Amino acid sequence: MIFNQRNIMTRFLILIICLFIFPVSHVLSGQLASAGPADIPSLLLSLPLDDAGAPSILWFEKGKALYKLMAYREAAEAFSRIEKNGEKSGVPRDIIEESLYLRANSLMKIGDYSGAAALLNLIPDKSRFYNYGLYTKAMIHLHQGNEKDAIEDLGQISKDSPAEDLTFKAHLTSGFIFLEKGNRSEAVRHFAVIPVTSPFYAQALFGSGWSYARMGRWVRAVVFWEELSSRYPESKYAREVMPYIGHAYTTLSAYGKALEQNGAALRYYENLLKRVSDIGKEIPSKDMKTITQAVGIVGDKGLSDDLELYQGLLSVEGYLLGQKDLGESPVGTLITASKKMRDDIADRLSERLSRRMEDLRHQLLEASLNTSLEIARNLRLEGGGRISDDMIFNEP
Repeated sequence: MIFNQRNIMTRFLILIICLFIFPVSHVLSGQLASAGPADIPSLLLSLPLDDAGAPSILWFEKGKALYKLMAYREAAEAFSRIEKNGEKSGVPRDIIEESLYLRANSLMKIGDYSGAAALLNLIPDKSRFYNYGLYTKAMIHLHQGNEKDAIEDLGQISKDSPAEDLTFKAHLTSGFIFLEKGNRSEAVRHFAVIPVTSPFYAQALFGSGWSYARMGRWVRAVVFWEELSSRYPESKYAREVMPYIGHAYTTLSAYGKALEQNGAALRYYENLLKRVSDIGKEIPSKDMKTITQAVGIVGDKGLSDDLELYQGLLSVEGYLLGQKDLGESPVGTLITASKKMRDDIADRLSERLSRRMEDLRHQLLEASLNTSLEIARNLRLEGGGRISDDMIFNEP
């Protein structure tokens, strides 16, 4: 996602100034005073900025703040105001194009795919938002089950985008589409483009390993999976492939290497279990650094969305709290409601993460047990002998 280079909170100052220039009605003040946290997006949208009195830049700032709060329906409404009076009021074309892009993303988030696509078609191909719009188009096609057009859009990004991260993201997405369609060699080609410096490298290693595994090329699969587990030991991708590395060696009849890998897997599970246990003990404190680490280990989208919303609220508050004499103003009331909403999110994250980390602990124990059984199996295969009684691991 790209935003205007000026910090959103700095630009949000314009919105706050506007609040004190334009009178706030007693009705709105009453709404804010009695508002619950869930009302924050609609109340932020309803602050008195009308088309006649406020410049489009204020709707742009409001839309971006709402987008950051994941209030996509309200964000789309705010961005729609810019199209009506943007050029007439002298708003830079770059901002108008960014508003089209963000409004399209907002509509896609709420399932209005045709409306989103129509907006993206308005972004000129010379715009710096054009290739980002192409990626959104590709996502719309995937939501609609149209893989052919999605791949076409992603391919255009791969050739023309000046933004490296977007290019690599396009290759990653294409790789997994081809992997799912059974075109493993084409999947490998896309994954291979992604460098070690990319934030998508872990996913590329994961995808490359599975592409080769599905070709039956286990040696190549192991190369990628071992690098994955070494570089990103806490990632969900490493946890997914750990059991298969030993399986790959067994399939290759390399029982000594399989045993070596089984031992490495046991140490991996032991270390990760300790890490999970340590983090699990800290979660009830609701320390957000700990919660962020736990969300990264668990890899749950719902928890990630909650964390993103928490951080969005915090970033908006961070600027507003720097203002003096807010008192009982609408902005002050919104800050209070936002804090309450963040507290609720922290409670929810703490409760759900505690359960998920305990579930993960049991999964790791089971994986460790299965690895121990695999060691016994490989010892038997390697030596051609019988498994002794003390090598039988029974589940407690």
